[in-house]
Amino acid sequence: MKFSIDTSSLIKPSSLLIIFCFCFSFFLMDLFRKWHFNQNNFNWDVANYYSYLPAKFCNNGSFEFGNGTESFLMVSPINKRISRGTYGMALMYSPFFALGYKIAYNQKSPLDGFSEPFATCIHWGSIFYVMLGLIFLRRFLLNFYSEWVTALTLAISFFGTMLFYYTYGDGEMTHGYLFFLISSLLAAAHSWHEMPTYTKSILIGLVIGLIVLIRPTEVLISLVFIFWKATNLREIKEQFVMFFKYKFHVLIMIALVVGLWIPQLLYWKEMAGVYFYSSYEANGERFMWTDPQIFNILISYRKGWITYTPLIVIAFIGFFFMKGEIKKFRTILLIILVLHVYILSCWWDWFFGGCFGARGFAQHIAFLAIPIAACCDFFSKKENFKKSLQFLQVIFFIIIFSGICLNIGQSYQYTRNYIHFNSMTEKTYWHVFGKYYLDDFNNGLYWGSLKEPDYPKLKSGEDRGN
Repeated sequence: MKFSIDTSSLIKPSSLLIIFCFCFSFFLMDLFRKWHFNQNNFNWDVANYYSYLPAKFCNNGSFEFGNGTESFLMVSPINKRISRGTYGMALMYSPFFALGYKIAYNQKSPLDGFSEPFATCIHWGSIFYVMLGLIFLRRFLLNFYSEWVTALTLAISFFGTMLFYYTYGDGEMTHGYLFFLISSLLAAAHSWHEMPTYTKSILIGLVIGLIVLIRPTEVLISLVFIFWKATNLREIKEQFVMFFKYKFHVLIMIALVVGLWIPQLLYWKEMAGVYFYSSYEANGERFMWTDPQIFNILISYRKGWITYTPLIVIAFIGFFFMKGEIKKFRTILLIILVLHVYILSCWWDWFFGGCFGARGFAQHIAFLAIPIAACCDFFSKKENFKKSLQFLQVIFFIIIFSGICLNIGQSYQYTRNYIHFNSMTEKTYWHVFGKYYLDDFNNGLYWGSLKEPDYPKLKSGEDRGN
């Protein structure tokens, strides 16, 4: 019997783009990594996400690690050290934690869960999930767009947005993982609506469950599945008729979403004394629904989404170019986008602490790739332009190239602390713009023009616009 492997798909533009991303990761990811081999990234939020694993498998169930990591956690009402996050990210880390444990055991490194093999494996695992997310996103986009448009969209989505930094710099954060999950949800949902099966239903239930477990506000993305291509009341009714027809599939999805939360509820009961415990509320952190900082979260110098990811404007423009079957997604995607902007801008710390750009939006590039592809599709076709206006196509591709260069450059600046993690101002931004080295004089000007936020006032609702 002869076995053959079809390699034709590997030489297609979108496949080559993903292969290039893998190669880029292998050779250049260390340029953008915030931590190095004598350190690790298990601090702040990541410490909370990750701590479940070393506590369970390396420390007899205790979160008192004795290495300073516990300082990033909190103490529950019944005086037990507890993680502020849910266990969703720990579940995603777990295959690479196991690999790190095996490597640490073989090379006789500390088996505490925090030594170099664990840190390196978790970091590479984060990159792996993003690359897998690109594969799923490619699979989804090819249902509607050509290979070249899909390749260009993937290039913009990865190299031209915050996803790039949250793959290499702080890849252990939630954003790359959520990008993978949302991309896989889009691909699975498309396949399910063409031909529902129990296998696909199980997959969708697990994916939505993980998304909600990792970040509850991301439950909004499930609206894409619920209102799939429904643009009016008749189509919405037809969609729910379909769900009733496949009610056992839907019940499986709901059961899996709920089931993934049961271990978390039991953990809170044991460690905090209650089944539902909000560590953020316990710390005085909350949403301020009547004071959304929409302008600041979009275009401020401190953390504006557009300021630090200008290519995202292509997604906003792309909504106007969605046509044909893909146009049926426009209304629900716009609703999800608007709701996310509002919700994130209402958080007491609307710039989300120390981070690069408006990181709360980084994972949303998975569904915003749809209008980005629509925009790329329009500008890539000569027939859409009169001969006298074809120069606009050249300008479009120059903007894309410039935006990608800017994003990669600013990601590098952030790793070198030339873009401050929470105190940027207009003066500081333009002082360091395009610079990758500061002498003593310019370094002094940089630190002197920063504006540190007043966190106590922010928590009380004062000076939110500063």
